[in-house]
Amino acid sequence: MKLGIYSHCTIDTIKINNSENKQIGGAACYCGITARNLKFDVELFTKYGKDFLPYVEYLTKNKINIHNGLSEIPTTQFVLDIDGSDRELYLKNSCEALDFVDVKTDGVLVSPLFDEVSLETLQKIKDSTNFLF
Repeated sequence: MKLGIYSHCTIDTIKINNSENKQIGGAACYCGITARNLKFDVELFTKYGKDFLPYVEYLTKNKINIHNGLSEIPTTQFVLDIDGSDRELYLKNSCEALDFVDVKTDGVLVSPLFDEVSLETLQKIKDSTNFLF
């Protein structure tokens, strides 16, 4: 089964006390890797900046096909600041919006993080598939 995923890849910064860790995130990455582990073919429709290029190899090594992902705008980035039981989430940067790409899939997962899928793009996605999450 071939699954299409529309969502931004992210670079997440997690701050706990005085430590700070960066990692990839977003539904594009998590759902893509999970779907591959479940033996799905994955077509990823995302956008990321040059700052994400070191992580692209990890996704392609896991046989996730990325369609026209590179943008001149930096990758969507979030900062999660954890202080005990308190958590604050900040949007540091938002990459460009996603366009519809007409690739035949058996189903599509749309999981926008911050305004990357317009209503027009969502309608095109809905019209192109019989199975939409």
